[in-house]
Amino acid sequence: MPPVLANYYLTYKCNSRCTYCDIPVKPENIPIKEVAPEIIIENLHALKRLGVKVVDFTGGEPLIYKHLPVVLKEAKRLGFFTSVANTGTLYPEKADSLRGLIDDLKFSLSTIDTDFYKTERGINGFAKVIESLKIAKSLGERPSIIATATPQSLAGMEDVIGLAQEMGVVVLLGPVFDFCDNELLQKEGIAEIHRLAKYDNVCVNWAFTQFFLDGGNNIAKPRCKAISSTIVVSPDDHLLLPCYHMHDERLKIKHEGGRSNLDEIWHSTHVQKRKAEEGSWSFCQGCTIWCYFEASFLWPPDKYFLLNLKSKWRWGNEKLKQLVEQKSGLCLTRKLAGDKDKIMKAISTNPLNSPAAKPTAEIIC
Repeated sequence: MPPVLANYYLTYKCNSRCTYCDIPVKPENIPIKEVAPEIIIENLHALKRLGVKVVDFTGGEPLIYKHLPVVLKEAKRLGFFTSVANTGTLYPEKADSLRGLIDDLKFSLSTIDTDFYKTERGINGFAKVIESLKIAKSLGERPSIIATATPQSLAGMEDVIGLAQEMGVVVLLGPVFDFCDNELLQKEGIAEIHRLAKYDNVCVNWAFTQFFLDGGNNIAKPRCKAISSTIVVSPDDHLLLPCYHMHDERLKIKHEGGRSNLDEIWHSTHVQKRKAEEGSWSFCQGCTIWCYFEASFLWPPDKYFLLNLKSKWRWGNEKLKQLVEQKSGLCLTRKLAGDKDKIMKAISTNPLNSPAAKPTAEIIC
């Protein structure tokens, strides 16, 4: 299977300190510097030669990378489907420069309680996230919310879904994965995610939740295809093997005459040997790090493949509904989730204040 996805880390820096992520504070990440946009663009051309279809520009907080609009423009010109997941705390100041460049714009939000937000994220940024959602919609974007369910946040997740329903956006709901000593959900928590998945505007990857329940990756019969399906590039221009989260090897990318050798590295005998061993190393046992399994589930056909198709069908329908609502002004959403008074207060007390935005587009339904 050729690689279909690139997880391109633009920076390891972040203005948040989420309890379930150590990227910005990991000692070895702190000294790593970002590269010039020209280097990234050369790598994008190499990714195109490799057959990659989707580039997820990530971090850290990818909006910290000041040349993000430049690299996004080139990615779009090359025909990539672009994805940016961000905290939503920097977007209001950068929204105009990013307009129309991100196919899958996602803001991270797991609560509507401002105090809990500050406890979970380490900053007082809830109002900025609400503003970001409003601005994005006013600019014609179709944003989503990434809601990471932890044992602490799960109880309030129905309110997050209710907020998404009121604002006309889709929630991508999933369990926190096993990384940097995260406390995981138990079977009851996954059952609650499955209950919440029945609400409008909610998308859950059924393949991943089943994989989670099954105990994750089994090194005796690996399901992870982190190297085959996904190219992972670091902010300082290295190919990471086998993935970011468990990488034990950094291969420096070379640039000569305006050309990156990233594709040549990936096709090298060394990388192909490691690809043949993917998912079978001791640190892969029980892994549930979602960043690589969505692409891994694309092949071969098995129960995860079928559940992944089911999940993609749901995501497509929900995004289509979002588009129809945005274009027509109709409300097709059954707004059944959450504490309505609390939700409307969270929305109304964080007004849209961007001069570029259209106040009438703040809330669709």
